[in-house]
Amino acid sequence: MNRRPARERLSGFGRIFGRALLPGVLLLSAWGAAVAWKRLDVPVSVVEVSGELTAAERARAIELVAAFLPAGVFELDTRTLQARLVAESWIDAAAVRRRWPDTVAIRIAPEVPVARWQGDALLSSRGAVIEPLEIIGVDSLPRLVGPPGTEQEVMRDFLIVTGVLRPLGMEVETLVRDAVGEVRVTTRRNVEIVLGPDRLGARLQRLAAVLSGRLAGRVDEVARLDARYDNGVAVAWRDLPLDARATAQLSTVAIGEAEESWPVAPQR
Repeated sequence: MNRRPARERLSGFGRIFGRALLPGVLLLSAWGAAVAWKRLDVPVSVVEVSGELTAAERARAIELVAAFLPAGVFELDTRTLQARLVAESWIDAAAVRRRWPDTVAIRIAPEVPVARWQGDALLSSRGAVIEPLEIIGVDSLPRLVGPPGTEQEVMRDFLIVTGVLRPLGMEVETLVRDAVGEVRVTTRRNVEIVLGPDRLGARLQRLAAVLSGRLAGRVDEVARLDARYDNGVAVAWRDLPLDARATAQLSTVAIGEAEESWPVAPQR
């Protein structure tokens, strides 16, 4: 009868013992990892909020973070928290970072308003509506008005108009876009400009040619410019009586062939 050597028998016993011991070792390792994770995942006790924020904005950010607490520094759902922050209309972008052992650092870039919208809202350069937590330092911003849902179109018109008028020394005070798309502008020099509902670029080109040409240096004499005509711009002079001003508004002069007779002379 052949018997296996003692060394071989011991080796087989070791393999059997090892297989029986392996689940216990794995369980012990998992338990140790869980204990270590629990010790590392200490509760968040410090929230740092940075960015150029007002006191009300900073308080609102901390309030939003508080809704995710208590939580461990590793347990905290930073992705969902970041999404919740940027859902605020006044926040352009937000970054959330864990900093061990117990800190969550949040950096917020607020939306920058470039205009007032309707009543108490503001608009960014992208046409995004900003509902500010407090109205501070916006009185000097131009006021834009338009039907609900036209924020982006109105902002586009404003940027186009501003790009043409600003180099000519004129700033937009108010821009109104009505239900049919007609655009009317009032400048800070108290000149009303009527641009009509379409072909905004072409109308502004004619307007710029007039303002930089025969009206250069005379803008303060002008009460109203009407660019709704296909071949010219009508002028209402500031020092005319209202009845004569209405007549002047109907007078148009083509830019180009008839430029030498531009602008319409005041009728006294």
